[in-house]
Amino acid sequence: MIVAQASPGKKLHFPNMERLNDGSLVAVAREGAGHTGQDGRLLVLNSDDRGRTWSSPAVVHDSAYDDRDPMITQLESGRLLLSWFQIDYSVTPPEPMGTFVRHSDDGGATWSEPVTVQTSMSGESDIVDTYELGWAASHGQIKELPSGELIVPLYGTVPDDRWQRATVVRSLDGGESWRADTESLIASARNTHYQEPVLTVLPDGTVHALLRIGTAASTMGAVRSQESWSHDGGRTWTPPAEIDLVTSSAHTEVLKNGDVFLAYGDLSGHFTDRRGTVGAVLRNPGRPWKGAPRELVYDSGTGDQANPAVAEVRPGRVLVLGFDSDTSRLVGDFVDVAGIRDEPADPRRMDLAALHAAGRLTIGTDLVYTTPGRPNVGRTGPIDGVVGYYDAAWKPAAAPAQYTISFDRPTRAIEVGVALKPGHAEAATVKVRTAAGTWRSVGELDYRVRWGDDLTWFRVGPGTPIDMIQVGITESSGWAVLAEVAVRSPAGG
Repeated sequence: MIVAQASPGKKLHFPNMERLNDGSLVAVAREGAGHTGQDGRLLVLNSDDRGRTWSSPAVVHDSAYDDRDPMITQLESGRLLLSWFQIDYSVTPPEPMGTFVRHSDDGGATWSEPVTVQTSMSGESDIVDTYELGWAASHGQIKELPSGELIVPLYGTVPDDRWQRATVVRSLDGGESWRADTESLIASARNTHYQEPVLTVLPDGTVHALLRIGTAASTMGAVRSQESWSHDGGRTWTPPAEIDLVTSSAHTEVLKNGDVFLAYGDLSGHFTDRRGTVGAVLRNPGRPWKGAPRELVYDSGTGDQANPAVAEVRPGRVLVLGFDSDTSRLVGDFVDVAGIRDEPADPRRMDLAALHAAGRLTIGTDLVYTTPGRPNVGRTGPIDGVVGYYDAAWKPAAAPAQYTISFDRPTRAIEVGVALKPGHAEAATVKVRTAAGTWRSVGELDYRVRWGDDLTWFRVGPGTPIDMIQVGITESSGWAVLAEVAVRSPAGG
């Protein structure tokens, strides 16, 4: 669904959205010529029909600097709060100007002058990383606590430490002032960047912080995210702990039934090597955010995407906003939350990795590329039980390519499953060799794009004994990649 089209020569990025007290929706986004740039300005648009149609975007803030990462929040009182941060790209290195807040008490018809979110991270420094150290930014909504106090998440550096930290700053007057002496540290550690903290206030008042993680100076790494908890309104936080999601630029919505829907740019490679928009459901959000079922919501086909927003439009149904930089649009997808569930364990699926470890299965392939930065890329990637771009076998060249599994004895098989290169077009043939030494084709995958978890199963027979399986990649967009091979047997092997 097309939500908005950018002005000629511009692109739309970084949507955020809030369901208002009256059930309508308000969204904000950045418009500019590119992902960054001095011309960045903030737009607002509204929907009165649960997100099916939207008003034309209107400018809500435009300064001399790059206004970016807008967030919109409505308080219980009805007051709207708009927050964002600014960067000055007219100087070298670029200079973050801080995080700002405006408020509206008339539904967005008029807005207050911006106020600065003060922070102890601000300061002068002679050390330059991406920016001169001593800066702060924001990528998370302001949250209202049960007490009526407000907290806004920040991340950045202090003047003498290049490793980014995450904090919250508090407002005691409805967002009209934000003092540095109210700031609380969420996380800070050497050799770790804590970035883009996103806060979720659970029904019992517990505050959850989701943290994007970088592990090398000046980078935003594609490593597992971490979480921290506060049980005193954001004043103190638990030590951050790793979860099993690799998130960037996330947004959460507490659903009417108490579950949490998490929308984020996925950096895991599970669905695609691009930063597709993924939705995950936390059905017990007061416990560690691990093992959440998830699905790909949107993939524009480019690397410049995601930064999603989510709002529940009716019980159990959410709208997820994202952007498509190629078409310069904001886009939206409706998702039925009940449909996002883990697949039950398959009792008939053989454990190919265990067979390989025991010496009962060997692999012959020309998909032999390895790289230290991706330890699960290699010959055994397709038998590790995980469908993913980075849990696969690669060939540093286009198709043709082949991957052959040989069993040490005839093995009864019902079906063979194959997953090709997630997020990219490939074609393949699948063959098996019977115990009598006869090769026969069991299926073909036509040339098209498939995503993670898109395992295609081919019927072999009612427990036919086979001793080899061969996947031949016949056509590929770029390098040939095989994500997964699976086998179902009468008794699971």
